Amino acid sequence: MTGGSHRLDGSDPTIPLRTTVPHDCIPFLEFNEYSTTTTTVAGEGSKIQLYASHLPYTCLPKSIHDSNCRIVYICRDPKDTFVSMWFFLKKFVSNQTKTDTVSLIPIEEAFYLFCKGMSSHGPYWDHVLSYWEASKRSPENILIIKYEDMVRDTGSWVRKLAEFFGCGFSEEEEGKGAVEMCSFESLRDMEVNRSGMMHEKRGKEIESSAYFRKGIVGDWRNYLSDEMGKKIDGIVEEKLRGSGFRF
Repeated sequence: MTGGSHRLDGSDPTIPLRTTVPHDCIPFLEFNEYSTTTTTVAGEGSKIQLYASHLPYTCLPKSIHDSNCRIVYICRDPKDTFVSMWFFLKKFVSNQTKTDTVSLIPIEEAFYLFCKGMSSHGPYWDHVLSYWEASKRSPENILIIKYEDMVRDTGSWVRKLAEFFGCGFSEEEEGKGAVEMCSFESLRDMEVNRSGMMHEKRGKEIESSAYFRKGIVGDWRNYLSDEMGKKIDGIVEEKLRGSGFRF
């Protein structure tokens, strides 16, 4: 999401979302992009009080836990999450040196590892549960959004997200397409996300289009068997039992 005058007109070709891959619009905590030496696409460095992270809630800095900062956590059906992640990593590895070929494993083997809780940021269900439990303790500061709901009604959730951060859309912004611009389809079709390479952190590269594959709810059925789907569902049901959270 862009802020201030940058988002006033969704058709403005100079706004960050139209000139920069979304992952480069917001600095990441994991890569020390919040330092005073960092310069963002907007040229404001650490003055931008908005950061992204893939870290579990338990791994966030203590300063965040002790603050009243707002946190938005977006989660997705584990089956679709796994398939999306596998395709992304496959695309990422294909751009790297042959020393990374260990990651090019069949989807069946990757599925087995995922079910064992072996993924980049730990077991997915534990990741979700960490934010869910924190949101129950501080519902005013932590907003949980399910990807499926966001796809089903993007406009409503974009508005709710803006209001949660205290920067709701004005009528003028609504009239100039600021909300519609945030849809998956709109972002995917932007030239900046359809062509070119994005310089990944740690000096690696990946096609910008890799961040916009399909975005379809239930796409896992095209790659996993019903038995595999039931296996993940069983694990999730067991791990989240009693928490009150359901995908």
